Amino acid sequence: MDEVDDILNNNQVVDDEEDDEEMLSGLENDSKQDLEGNDDGDDDDDDDEDEQEDDDDQDDDDGEDVAGKVEKTNVPMDDQRVDQKPADAADASSKVGSEENEVNDVGGEQESRGSSSSAHEASVKGEVYEYYKHMLRAAQIADSYSIYPTAAIPIQTHVNALAVSRGLKYLFLGGSDGYIRKYDLLNSLEGKLSLTILQKHSLTESIQNAGILQSYWENEIPQKKSEMKLSAHKTDYEPKVSPVHSLEVQSECLFILSGLQNGGITMQGVRYMEGSIAHYFKGRNGHSQIVNILKLNGQESRFLSGSWDKRLLEWDLQTGNIVNEFRKSRSELSSLEMRPLYSSVDVCSNVNSGKENENADDDMDSLFGDEDEDEKQNVDNDPIKTDDTSRDEGNKEQISKESLNIVYDESVFMTSGLNGSMYIWDRRTTQSPALSLERGPGVPPWCLSACWSVDGDHVYAGRRNACVEQFDLKMPSKPMHNFKLPSISGPVSCVKAMPNDKHILCASRDNIRLYNVELAVAASNPLQKVQRCRSSLSLATTVVSYQIFT
Repeated sequence: MDEVDDILNNNQVVDDEEDDEEMLSGLENDSKQDLEGNDDGDDDDDDDEDEQEDDDDQDDDDGEDVAGKVEKTNVPMDDQRVDQKPADAADASSKVGSEENEVNDVGGEQESRGSSSSAHEASVKGEVYEYYKHMLRAAQIADSYSIYPTAAIPIQTHVNALAVSRGLKYLFLGGSDGYIRKYDLLNSLEGKLSLTILQKHSLTESIQNAGILQSYWENEIPQKKSEMKLSAHKTDYEPKVSPVHSLEVQSECLFILSGLQNGGITMQGVRYMEGSIAHYFKGRNGHSQIVNILKLNGQESRFLSGSWDKRLLEWDLQTGNIVNEFRKSRSELSSLEMRPLYSSVDVCSNVNSGKENENADDDMDSLFGDEDEDEKQNVDNDPIKTDDTSRDEGNKEQISKESLNIVYDESVFMTSGLNGSMYIWDRRTTQSPALSLERGPGVPPWCLSACWSVDGDHVYAGRRNACVEQFDLKMPSKPMHNFKLPSISGPVSCVKAMPNDKHILCASRDNIRLYNVELAVAASNPLQKVQRCRSSLSLATTVVSYQIFT
């Protein structure tokens, strides 16, 4: 057996040596062929070698995958599921993370766009606000005004009320026919529509533009279902329409308030659901007759309403309820105006001092003298108090940044009555008016319009006998001046003060007049006229002397 093994081993060694010799010869032949080959052959061999390397890499990867599969197959099924879950969770988390990154990128772009657009809007609003301030300042320092009519709106009914939105964008007119009309005022003033030849016939040459009517709707009175008159098909009903006696629009045209003939007030949509009634202000304690006065406050959260039932109410727009009622008004109200800022007269202090003087007790006297008389003397000797709130409001801007309207002192307002009476009201005392301004001698009992001066210390009232009375709140017992207009002009239906505090606009039956109050006061007072002539003469001499020396 040992001999057989030795023989087999020798044969195997011989075979191995022969195989090695054949391998070496093959390698030598291959090397010779490579040396004889050209450059193209070298490139092909390189490509083949690269392909072989790639194949080897793939084989290694496949081997690793197969090994991994084999290892996984050796694991129980429960363990395989447990091992697969983290991988699936990792894939899901990676997908969610990528989606969140995409969402964050989109959100960041939207936020950047929103911030840029908001910054642009803020800059535009700031420019518009500065433009309004500049225009107000120019109007305040103006010596005179030139007024030229440029547009006309022909309407076949009486116009009882009007309202203008922010920036003179829209004009709302309320007529006796029971319709509210909406006009594009800005484009009308810019001349986007011209009047016809027949419409221009009775107007001046400067009036060339016509009003652009955008829409109109009925001033409807809300009805109960039992009171409605249904049509034959019972799908429609006949609306109950009321003449429009008063209008007040929100600055952004979100809603409009309209006064009705039955004493109710409707809030109607303008920008959204135009003409539809959103709320009906009536209630048990509301007005019972025509509502001819509506006035929103500066924040546009409340409004005042006046009626022919001699009542003055304040409503809350958030709840729709009555907040305050100002009592002891003895006449039908015709106008309402808020007091301007920077007034130097404290209405409440004057009223309180008068009440203290009336309620003084004459029985309780001191042994060393009458204490009440001493208190009266102290009250009389005190100077006229100024309103502390007006001092604080002196730091406020004259124009609101939100509504672009002039800011007023809402704590004090004024009303006029058809019997000629004028009342100054204070919100802190709702039981009675703070001041009462009585008409002068020879003036008939009639006042359709009244307004404040720009400084808030004077009041102008239009009268029936073609005159305008001027009152001073420091001496409210009688009118300070009486400005006569031509008797042919008729009653003064509207009065407005101009921003320079020197002129007033007086609307009469025939036309509108721009009245110079300063010249009228100087003409009525000879002493002031002489002083004014002396001041102008001294100014002229200083100018002449300056020109000579220069």
